Amino acid sequence: MLYWESIKPKSVIDVFNPELPSIYTINRELGETKLQALMVKWMNSFLRFYSVNGSMDAIQVADTINLIIETYPHYTQEDFKLFFNMAKKGLFGQVFGRMDGEVIMNWLAKYDIHRDTVAQNESIKEADRYKPLSEPMKTQGISYAEYQELKKRADSGDEEAIKMIMPP
Repeated sequence: MLYWESIKPKSVIDVFNPELPSIYTINRELGETKLQALMVKWMNSFLRFYSVNGSMDAIQVADTINLIIETYPHYTQEDFKLFFNMAKKGLFGQVFGRMDGEVIMNWLAKYDIHRDTVAQNESIKEADRYKPLSEPMKTQGISYAEYQELKKRADSGDEEAIKMIMPP
């Protein structure tokens, strides 16, 4: 929990180079029970933020956590911290007296789209940085009109035009 309290990702870019492993790796190395216990702590700190008519009971929290583990195994603690902070700011929608697994999973789907879009844009920027390093291919070519003119000259017996339109 100390690490959980200390991380403060500001944007999706901050979650791409995490210091700790994904929840899949945590599950594999520590076991499902320990991962679920960690995620219950994370989820409860998030749920305490909301004052809603019906709060989630332990079974609903456990079901939601299992769905998250199944759907987003590549996420890290930084992802969840950022997601929860963005949700608290209302970036995925307002809470109208209800906070449950469906709301959280819908918000996670929106976060995932946002995360994927940022990742794609960063990948394009990275690729664009290398474009000036490669030289464009130098090809010799002619337009269709120039080809038609060469063809006419070749058909009339022009030796130079015949050589130019012959395949290599």
